Amino acid sequence: MKENTLDVLFYLFDHFSDDADTHQNREVMHNHLQNAGFPDGQISKAFDWLESLGDEEHHTLLQHNPQSIRIFSVREKRWLNPDCLNYLLFLQHSGVLSADTREFIIDKVLALRDVDFDLDKLKWVVLIILLNHPDREAEYTWMDDIAMSEEPPVYH
Repeated sequence: MKENTLDVLFYLFDHFSDDADTHQNREVMHNHLQNAGFPDGQISKAFDWLESLGDEEHHTLLQHNPQSIRIFSVREKRWLNPDCLNYLLFLQHSGVLSADTREFIIDKVLALRDVDFDLDKLKWVVLIILLNHPDREAEYTWMDDIAMSEEPPVYH
């Protein structure tokens, strides 16, 4: 069974998103994930990744000029395909993401090191990150309603 950190995260959000008591007990979730067949290393990486979502302060030192153009590095292009990179820029230009949040998302995607990372997975990562920022509730709602829908959006 080829499981990666993102698979563990998806499983956690699918099975524990409404259970507040389980969120507070890492050991219970760890045991549940082991019983579900996830390897210990991937479980630990998933917990570490989730805990790292609170580490956004290093981006606040950067000044982003709205007129600047974002050039993606070779390393970023290795883990994020053109669809993902274009989608991140689209979200920023639409006002869903700030430049700081975009950079934070890129850092978190790179940390996953998922060779099969694609646009659908990116949408989930963006949702997870926005969900962990209570001040981004409107952006989360937009992503949940529009970006994750099977139906194309209707513009008025």
